Amino acid sequence: MAKTYDNIKLPYYTEGVIRNDQMNDTVAPEDSVELAINGNFDRIGGFVTRPGVTTYATKFANPIITLGKWSQNATSNRRLLAQTNSTIQSWNGTTWSNVRSLASNNKARFSQFLNLTYMVNGTGAGGDTVATFDGSAFGSTNVGSLPKGDYIQAGFEGRVWVADRSSDRLYYTEIVSPSGVIAGGTDYIEKLSPQDGQQITGLFRVPRALLVFKENSIFRVYSATALDPYPGYNVGTYSQESIIQAKDGVYFHHSSGFYKFQYDGQPQEISRRIRDFVTAIPRANYENINGTFDGKDAVSWSIGDVTVQGVRFQNCIVRYSISTQVWTIYDLAITGVVNAMMVYDDGVNLVPLLGSSNGDVANYELGTTDLGNPIYFELTTGYMSFTDNWSFLKEISGIYVMSENGAGSSIQIQTDKDLPNVWKDVGTLTEEYCSAFPNFKSGAFNRIRFRIKGISTGAPIIIDGVELSKVIELGFKQN
Repeated sequence: MAKTYDNIKLPYYTEGVIRNDQMNDTVAPEDSVELAINGNFDRIGGFVTRPGVTTYATKFANPIITLGKWSQNATSNRRLLAQTNSTIQSWNGTTWSNVRSLASNNKARFSQFLNLTYMVNGTGAGGDTVATFDGSAFGSTNVGSLPKGDYIQAGFEGRVWVADRSSDRLYYTEIVSPSGVIAGGTDYIEKLSPQDGQQITGLFRVPRALLVFKENSIFRVYSATALDPYPGYNVGTYSQESIIQAKDGVYFHHSSGFYKFQYDGQPQEISRRIRDFVTAIPRANYENINGTFDGKDAVSWSIGDVTVQGVRFQNCIVRYSISTQVWTIYDLAITGVVNAMMVYDDGVNLVPLLGSSNGDVANYELGTTDLGNPIYFELTTGYMSFTDNWSFLKEISGIYVMSENGAGSSIQIQTDKDLPNVWKDVGTLTEEYCSAFPNFKSGAFNRIRFRIKGISTGAPIIIDGVELSKVIELGFKQN
């Protein structure tokens, strides 16, 4: 005899995305989802579509290669810096000004100390001499005798540090004088496993040490004369720009995943829940992964063009909420690829910025479209059984969707009887908070999952939940 369960409420989405590549649906938490595109779970228990991408500063005709910033202590003076091809441009809030012409398109890197923003952009013929920006122009103030370099960290131990990845040398200046003068710069450390098949890929300051990253290791430099004789940690990064300082530690990308690092412990992988997205990142993208901390609770990385289970994500950003340890996926509908990301304090707001190969400098958490393009969103649950026995056949009668601003979106189902990319339409959401489909019947299934998808061009769409009128247990299939 068939057994009926009335008024079934699907669990709220408190666990965010857990991919079935990592955890089988039979054991995954029921309050997780298989996929969430262009929305987040910051409102615990609900799914909210993300803000759009809106132009922040005048667009360039050439690609943005990197972004930087300068500010002056105890004043409101600040500048946004952008490298476009072989020039560095400065934004004063109204217009761009060309403040430095470079020898090549080599990526510039910046670090601020003593009210100056230091810049390097590589060694050899394509690199330029170390220079400092004072808010109006680049010059040679307080550069000492530092050589050209690939990476720079200004301020650790009161020195400026420059890394040359081709020679594995880490150059350093003398400690800043009481009058604020930097001298020296030809002394260097050459004990970082030179010519070990890896190159220096980044410098990052943490309490009590300067971290020197290579692709698969991290060294700690404590001073000009004290450092690890061997790697302190056996994961590293391919991208300086993937290293993020957040409120609870340092985060970075490695070929094996995304990691959180606290100085008193080992790096901990945090990305197992989205493992197939991590493994889908092409090797060619590793050096170009960019990360940001939004100044509140989320760290994000732009991972470029990836294809996961046959679906292409052209401008993919993976986003991790620190307080809830929840992942979600963004896919920006903009022209070009994201080449740079940073959070810029313009004195009014902390602005999350991207720089694209299309010349855009844009706020990627503002507005209702992606530079005029509609935002596609999708929320897909994992497969569900509703009974302890997945072998039992079931049938659903009646579906109700609770949403805000969701009119025009659609809900679909997929059962074990459907082909992988075939979904059955249940119906279109209405302007009502509860969109009702009381006459819908699923047909018999062993397992079922739900997908809500649509286009967002206005107020954020909020999905509060899905409820079912009846789940009818039909028992074992009879041959």
